[in-house]
Amino acid sequence: MKQIIYIYRWAVAVAVFSLIAALVFIGLVFYRPQQIYVLVQPLCRLLLRSIAVRVKVTGLDNFDHKRSYLILCNHESLLDAFICPGYIPLFFAVLELTDHFSWPVWGKMTQKWGNIPVGRGNLRAAIASLDRARDVLKKGTSLLIFPEGERTTTGEMKPFRKGAFYLALKAQADILPIGMHGLYRAKTKGNWHVRSANVHFNFGKPLYYRDYRHLNVDQLKYWAEKEVRRLKYRR
Repeated sequence: MKQIIYIYRWAVAVAVFSLIAALVFIGLVFYRPQQIYVLVQPLCRLLLRSIAVRVKVTGLDNFDHKRSYLILCNHESLLDAFICPGYIPLFFAVLELTDHFSWPVWGKMTQKWGNIPVGRGNLRAAIASLDRARDVLKKGTSLLIFPEGERTTTGEMKPFRKGAFYLALKAQADILPIGMHGLYRAKTKGNWHVRSANVHFNFGKPLYYRDYRHLNVDQLKYWAEKEVRRLKYRR
C-alpha cells in the first residue's frame, strides 16, 4: 500500500512540476522572472500540499518584504527547490551547483531563471561566481544560498562553508536567515520515497551589514550559523 502512495505522490509531483516548468519556459519568452514569480509561488505550494507536505511559516513580520537580502537557509531536501520559492515573499536568484545546470529540464529552467552556477574545487571559477553574485545583490535582487553546500543526510545541519560570508562582506549585503525543520523526512537524500511531513519554515530578523561589518569571515559565519540553527529548532 505504501508503495502505491509513493508512486501516486511522485506522479502528482511530476505533473505539477511539469506545469511549473512550462510556465517558466513559456513565460520567460515574454516576461521577466520577477513577473512570473507571483505565479510560480502558488504552484510550488500546490506541489508540496499535493504530496502531503504541510508547512507552518513564522517570522514574516521580521523583515521588509520590499528590500533585497542575501538569504541563508539550511538545506534539508530536494524539495527545498519548491518550499523556498513557495514561501519566501521575495523574488530571488540562487547560487547553485554547476552540476544542476546539466540536469534534464531543471538545468534549462534554472539557467533561464538567472541562477548562478558555482563549481566545486575550482577556486578561479568560484571567485567568478561570487563576483557575479555580488553584482546581482548590488542591483537589488535577493540571492539564496544554502551555506552547508549540500543536502543533509541525517536531518542535522552540516557546518557552514565560508563562501557565503566572503560574499556578504564583499557585497555589504543584509542577511536574511531562515531555518527549516521537517522537510528532510518528506524526501531524504538517497531515498526516493516521498513521505508526508510537517515542516516548520522560520524567518529570523535580518543581520544588517552595519551590525556585522566589523566582523571577519569566521565570526560572521559563526553568528549566522548559530542563528539558522536556532531558527531550525524553533517551534
